[in-house]
Amino acid sequence: MIDVADGIARRMIKLQISNVVAPGLPDDGWAIDLDASHGDEPLDADKVGFELQFDVGPVDCDWTEHFFLYVAAPGRVGRKGRGGKFIVLHEYSFSTLKRYLHSAISACEKEDWEHSLAEL
Repeated sequence: MIDVADGIARRMIKLQISNVVAPGLPDDGWAIDLDASHGDEPLDADKVGFELQFDVGPVDCDWTEHFFLYVAAPGRVGRKGRGGKFIVLHEYSFSTLKRYLHSAISACEKEDWEHSLAEL
């Protein structure tokens, strides 16, 4: 990807997200496959609140960094995960979560890993 800021073209590294898990979810819900068309849907979307763990790294590298994030419905915002990072999904669904994660990771793509990491 190329970013043009201040009239200067910069090549952006492409990031990938992998190994997405939510260890607090019951049964098989803890392993989240972002390539799947369907995923675990809660019975009550207003009570959603769980920790999400995932890896992010450059597409062309064999290493990643591990991240933690708390996913919550608006009424559960006070229960943050490790490091205090969280996302609020006003209408939780697997497709909304998937879209948000891909969009957020893409927004962090910068000219090198250090700048991308600072955005993550």
